[in-house]
Amino acid sequence: MSEATEVEAVDSTDENAVPRLVEGVALLGEYEGGGYEEPRYLVSRADGQMVLLSPLLHEVAGRLDGDRNLREVAERLNQDLGTELSPADVGFLVDQKLHPMGIATTSEPLPDPPRSDPLLSLVFNTQLLPPGVVRVAAAIFAPFYRPPVIALMLAMFVGVDVWLVMSGGIDAAFHRSVGDPVLMLALMALWVFATMFHEFGHAAGCHYGGARPGGIGVGILIFYPAFYTNVTDAYRLDRRGRLRTDLGGIYFNAIFIVAMFGLYQVTGIPALVVFMVLNHLQILQQLVPLLRLDGYLILGDLVGVPNLFAFVGPVWRRMRGKPDDGSTMHQALRPRVRLLVTAWVLIVVPLLLAGLALLLIRLPFYLATGTSSALRYGEVALSAGGQGHVGILLLSIMAILILLVPWVGGTAFAIRTARRITRLVRKARARRQARPHARHRRHSGRWRPPTAA
Repeated sequence: MSEATEVEAVDSTDENAVPRLVEGVALLGEYEGGGYEEPRYLVSRADGQMVLLSPLLHEVAGRLDGDRNLREVAERLNQDLGTELSPADVGFLVDQKLHPMGIATTSEPLPDPPRSDPLLSLVFNTQLLPPGVVRVAAAIFAPFYRPPVIALMLAMFVGVDVWLVMSGGIDAAFHRSVGDPVLMLALMALWVFATMFHEFGHAAGCHYGGARPGGIGVGILIFYPAFYTNVTDAYRLDRRGRLRTDLGGIYFNAIFIVAMFGLYQVTGIPALVVFMVLNHLQILQQLVPLLRLDGYLILGDLVGVPNLFAFVGPVWRRMRGKPDDGSTMHQALRPRVRLLVTAWVLIVVPLLLAGLALLLIRLPFYLATGTSSALRYGEVALSAGGQGHVGILLLSIMAILILLVPWVGGTAFAIRTARRITRLVRKARARRQARPHARHRRHSGRWRPPTAA
């Protein structure tokens, strides 16, 4: 999610220009439960992106009907808000703030408005289920969010956990499952179904709160495949609705574990016990607020800041004693929220940098190991196919595909990282070239005029 706030005005503009909202833009009202000193307002674009606006920019956008010119918009704002904005002020806010965000324009809209493109995001993502199918499924699963049903499911989940700890059969279940190709294939299939069910939990929570979920897809997050659900529309909900959507996937993991416990009681298949344990690990993984997983979204909605990574730069500049990036970022937060966001940045960013550096250093080794393992599984697959062992053949093919995913994801991540570093170096070089006097002072202690040729 992007954010735009007002800045200082300019001296002149064409006051007869007629500003208008870009087609498909909708003003959704206040972002409820925000952690800002002043309220923020949601705007959705035709491409599904959400943008946060400051109060003044929201007031400006709300008066752009495509008929009033800049002078009339300024007069209306001054009359309604008691401000003293000139047509040049309004033109600047439209052209320099709303237009770059793809919200409004006095001329032609941007052909490709900016979109969020974080480094730690999915690559090669593709949609598996269209929004229409997801919304039907979300409506079917929405009753799971009725309070009595939630209480029942959570009580049953706790009971299953007590049974797993007290039964003492986890170790035996792992030993009986790991060496059986059929059971391993069953575990993989269950993992995929459980992950899809996790995504339906997000969609159902979004639907239960009154928002419209989008499609469900899959991509690669650094090294491993990850499913996702488009629940951008949940930003229009209050904090409780957004947290329900965030926690919906973990809640549905718990429901799936309860269902697998019931199936185990009927069939006695040991792989189901293994799956229940592994699904608990998936829940713990989702709760870690390092990457853009459920824990990150939960933390963001708890503190009222939808994009925590956007504050990495402002916090870093503040720690170095440099001025903040305007009222839109770190200083615009409430004191308690500012403290929490700063603590998150100081904890998470060093961990991520260390982890990413280690990944990039070890990437050639990981890729070489994955390639050799894939070749070995290829030989196993050929041998199993010749001997008619269908289970081993399928398991070998699945193993090869799984080993290829980190290779593709790791290569894409390394390329994206190199591009980001290149852009940062170019920006830093451009800033240094734009300050020749400061550069001379740093090197010589005083500025010297250039010698004549």
